[in-house]
Amino acid sequence: MAGGGRIVSVSTVLFDGYPFALALEEIARAGATHVEPAFIRGYVDFTEDDFSEGAARELARSTAEAGLKVHALSAHMDLSGAEARSMLARRIAFAEALGARVLITNAGPERAADTVVATIKALLPRIEAWGGMLAVENPGHGSGDLAGTAEQGRRLVERIGSPHVQLNHDAGNVFTYSHERLQPAGDYLAAREAIGHAHLKDVKSTPEGWSFCATGSGDVDLKHYLEAIPPDLPVSLELPLRLRRPGRQDPQRATEPLPVEQLRAALEASLAFVSSAARPRPTSARGNSA
Repeated sequence: MAGGGRIVSVSTVLFDGYPFALALEEIARAGATHVEPAFIRGYVDFTEDDFSEGAARELARSTAEAGLKVHALSAHMDLSGAEARSMLARRIAFAEALGARVLITNAGPERAADTVVATIKALLPRIEAWGGMLAVENPGHGSGDLAGTAEQGRRLVERIGSPHVQLNHDAGNVFTYSHERLQPAGDYLAAREAIGHAHLKDVKSTPEGWSFCATGSGDVDLKHYLEAIPPDLPVSLELPLRLRRPGRQDPQRATEPLPVEQLRAALEASLAFVSSAARPRPTSARGNSA
């Protein structure tokens, strides 16, 4: 753990375009203890077959061999879709087989709120039997999402009324979804009781648009965010460096994967940032003077 006792996972999205085995090797090499397998449409390529029982066994085996654990799994979907219940059941089983305690997904459009709630409630007995947490994430682009802000997400969690359904608060998504009007610390405080996991993601803002970068090196105020969240709130480093957002539009994926050396450097810098933020602040030599 790089966060002073906090579980700090590293998302495999950083190594998009490379085999899972290489991602696991590099994450372990950097000194991380936990990996967050990522299945996010537009970020990485995957199909529903990737959530099979055999795929889960293989990923669990390779993760253990790398000396890593899985606390959180990102397996995004629209909870209002026609196949949402079977897709969610498949993801719950996959998370359980990996030993994950958190399953992260999108919600869906606000106009389909009743359908989203019905989907979650239909699978709630399965979630409770697993014993983990379904964590609904705020989006980073688009509009009209049911969980567009932490406060909106909190209202969804309250409608479900189960401790097994909470929010995954994505700090970088707060910044981009709001088009830089919001920083994540304030958004977090609006719904902290409903947040069970967080993503640390950073972007640099330029006249040309947004580019994803190492945690702590961009314009998302992650320093104050890490001061605002509890020291034991689990977090994941999500570093989708292969993506760009020219003109602040939807993410665009580069044709080729980035060099491993570049990804390695970004991961090391990100872990160092989180570790530094977790250190106790030095006591003033003047004692308690203001």
